Amino acid sequence: AIVAQVLVEGILARAVMILLFVCVLGFTVAHAQQGDETCDAKTGKCSGLEYASDPPCYFPTSFHGVNVKEVRRDTHNAKVISFELPEGMSLNLPVSSAILMNAPGYGKDGKDVFKPYNPINSNTDLGTFSLLVKSYEQGAVSKFADGLKPGDRVEFKQIKGNIKKWIHPFGKDSITMLAGGTGIAPMVQALHPLLTTPGDETRIRLLYGNLSPKDIMLKSELDAFAAAHPDRFQVHYIVGTSPDDASAKDGGWTGETGWIDEEKVRRLAFPPDQSTVVWVCGVDDMYKSLAGGRAGKLKPDSVLARLGYTESMIWRQ
Repeated sequence: AIVAQVLVEGILARAVMILLFVCVLGFTVAHAQQGDETCDAKTGKCSGLEYASDPPCYFPTSFHGVNVKEVRRDTHNAKVISFELPEGMSLNLPVSSAILMNAPGYGKDGKDVFKPYNPINSNTDLGTFSLLVKSYEQGAVSKFADGLKPGDRVEFKQIKGNIKKWIHPFGKDSITMLAGGTGIAPMVQALHPLLTTPGDETRIRLLYGNLSPKDIMLKSELDAFAAAHPDRFQVHYIVGTSPDDASAKDGGWTGETGWIDEEKVRRLAFPPDQSTVVWVCGVDDMYKSLAGGRAGKLKPDSVLARLGYTESMIWRQ
């Protein structure tokens, strides 16, 4: 009788294990099928979600969370933060465009606040994407981002306003990039397809302004681009805290000094022509000086207008 009882208990135990296995397997299969039904493997779109671009960026127009993968110090007040994507997945970002980072509780009265960032990696990078983040004393989102560490969860989304009207391929023979500070991010984003897409022969000249040599962000990446494509890409670093500040030379600096001004644009940029375009990205005062403002039409007394560039030749990033 004891032996029979043991056998019965053993059979029942195995039956329970089999039943549990079947239940788990059934849930897994159902979950996978649901994923296959709601997300198109070819287009990347998931039903029930709205996307700002077509083909879609990985992030829809509603916030979606991903984990921090790595944090790397770039300058004394800027970091490159990499985030995880599903294995084999590209951010699939329209170039040029940004995504919005959510900083929960960092806004006024503890509200959520968000800010656009331009990813700086190539769409050929799979399973990850990277942002350049500079820390500002009064910046709510930058304070949130500055405190991130691997494993932290961060939410992003992309709305139509984050996508520029010009998308690669840009259809120009040459591009002059005028960038200040973190305005380098959209430039680097565009340099990836400009310099690595087969058949793209666009020539690029970058004038990049910062307060001092130690403030130059993504310098190693820019130098690598210049070394790999010397016939198509030139970078000119410009440092100074005022238009005529040449104090960096006292420390051995051999590059340009001061600010991006009329003389430097005349000497270093591609001249005005319908086959060329000038990109501008930086602080408000930089937009005002070079193009008359961040938005609106080119003003006659601006640097670019005086040099003969027209509104159609200027793209404000």
